[in-house]
Amino acid sequence: MKVKHLLSSLLLLALLIPACLAQEARGTIVGRVFDSSGAAIPGATVTVTNKAMGSTVTVTTNEVGFYQATYLLPGTYEVAVEAPGFKRAVRDNVVVRVMDRLELDFTLEIGPQVETVTVVAETPALETATASMGQVIQGRQITEMPLPHGNPYFLIGLASGVSHLGSLRLDRPFEPTHIVGYAMDGTRSNRSDVTIDGAPSTATANAGEVIASYVPPADLVAEFKVQTATFDASFGNTEGGVTNISIKSGTNEFHGTGYYVKMAPELFANDFFANATNTPRGEFTYNRWGGTFGGPVIFPKLYNGRNKTFFMWGYEGIDESRPRNNGVPTVPTEEMKEGDFSRLLKLGSSYQIYNPFTRRAIGGGRYQQDPFPGNIIPKNLFSKVGYNILKNYYPKPRSEGNPDGTGNYQRPELQEVIDYYTHTWRVDHVVSERQRIYVRASVYKRDSNYNNYFDNLATGQWFQFLSRAGVFDDVYTFSPTTVLNVRYGYNRFVRVQDGNPASK
Repeated sequence: MKVKHLLSSLLLLALLIPACLAQEARGTIVGRVFDSSGAAIPGATVTVTNKAMGSTVTVTTNEVGFYQATYLLPGTYEVAVEAPGFKRAVRDNVVVRVMDRLELDFTLEIGPQVETVTVVAETPALETATASMGQVIQGRQITEMPLPHGNPYFLIGLASGVSHLGSLRLDRPFEPTHIVGYAMDGTRSNRSDVTIDGAPSTATANAGEVIASYVPPADLVAEFKVQTATFDASFGNTEGGVTNISIKSGTNEFHGTGYYVKMAPELFANDFFANATNTPRGEFTYNRWGGTFGGPVIFPKLYNGRNKTFFMWGYEGIDESRPRNNGVPTVPTEEMKEGDFSRLLKLGSSYQIYNPFTRRAIGGGRYQQDPFPGNIIPKNLFSKVGYNILKNYYPKPRSEGNPDGTGNYQRPELQEVIDYYTHTWRVDHVVSERQRIYVRASVYKRDSNYNNYFDNLATGQWFQFLSRAGVFDDVYTFSPTTVLNVRYGYNRFVRVQDGNPASK
C-alpha cells in the first residue's frame, strides 16, 4: 500500500512539473518555424549559441513547428534553424535579458542546406510572449552611472512606480534595511523581494520587514530587472515588487576589473545635527577597493574548459571611520561621585534630593519623604558596587556643560569604525547539449565599533553582520517540450551584537 501511495505521489509531481515555475532570472527564446506557404515544419533543428561562452542549446520543433530554448543566461546569442530541403536560417545578435521570454519565428526558404540566410543587427526583439511588466537595468548602466559606495541597489529607484523611503545617509552596501527601503506601486517599503540568480537574497526582520542579506559588487552584476506589477505566481513570496539580479558568468576570454576609491576627508561636510549643537566636524576616512576576474577553467596539459567550463570571482572591501556621536552625554562630577549635589540647589527646589528610606504616609493617600540635608547623600547609603563603578569607569567631565551639569562630556572625535568585505564565486559547466549546471557561493562580513564614550569596558557597542549564501542549479533537457530544472538555494544572515567592543 505504501509503495502504491509513493508511486501515485511521484506521478502527480511529474504532472505538475511543467506548470511549476520557480523564481528564475534567466531568459527563454520561443517561436515557430514555417515554410514559405505558412505551413509548420516539424523536426527542424534549432541551435541557440551563446556568443561569449561558445556553448549551445539544441532543440527540435514539434508537430506544429513550435520550439523553446529555456534557461538562457543574459547575453548575446545566435539562433540557427535547419531542416532537410530548406536553406539554413540564422538570426544573429539576439540579446536575451534577465527574465526575457522572446518570441522568434522563422520562415525557411526552399533550397540546399549549405546555403544560409542570415539576418544581422535587426531591431532588438521585444518580449511579447508574456504580460509581465518590468524595467531592466543593463550592465552598462550599472558600471557607468555614479553609484553611492558602489551600491547597485541604488538603481532600483530608476524603475517607474518605485520610490525610496529609506535613509539616504545609510546607503552603503552593508546597511541591510535602508538599501532595500523601496515602495513599489503603492506597497509599503521593505516589502519587496530581491533574488540573485533565481534564489532569494533577503531575510525577514522585525514586523516582517525585508532586509538585504547580501549585495554583490556592481562590477559583478550582469543586469537586473525590477518588476513592480503583473508578475506571475512564481514570485508570490512578497507583497511588493521583485528585483531579479543576474551575476556575470565567465566567458571564453579572460576578463577582469579592478578599482580603488579614496574619499578626501577635507570634502566631507559636517552633520546637520552636529552643526545644530555647534559640534565641530569629526575625522573621516574612507577606502573602497575591489575587482572581478573570470574566464574559462584551464589547467595546462590537463584540462581546457573553453566552450565548456567557466569561472567568475568578485571581491569588494570597505574600510571606513566616521563621526558617530549620538548626542552629548553627561557624567557625574567628582563631588557628585561622593554624593554631594549641593550645587544644584541654587537652581531651585526641583533639584532637591529626598531620602527614600524616610517615606511615610501622612493621611489622605499622601506620602512624605525627608530631604537630604544640604542635598548631600550620606556615604553609608552608598552601594559598594555602584560606588566602584562610578569611581573606576566614569571619567571626569570635559566641560562645565549646562547650568544643571548636563551635557558636560562632549566627544566630537568619537568614531564608528567599520571593516567590510565580500567574496563571490561562480562556476558554470556545460555537461552536454542536454545538461548545464552552475554553482555560486557568496560571503560577506561587517564588523563595526562605535559609541565608546569612556574608552573602557563600560561603554561602546560592537556588532557584526555575517552572510553566507549559495546556489546549485541543474538544467536537463529531456525533449523539446520537457525540461527539468533542479535548484537549491541557501541563504543565511546573522547579526551579532555586544556591548563590550574593547574585547573584540
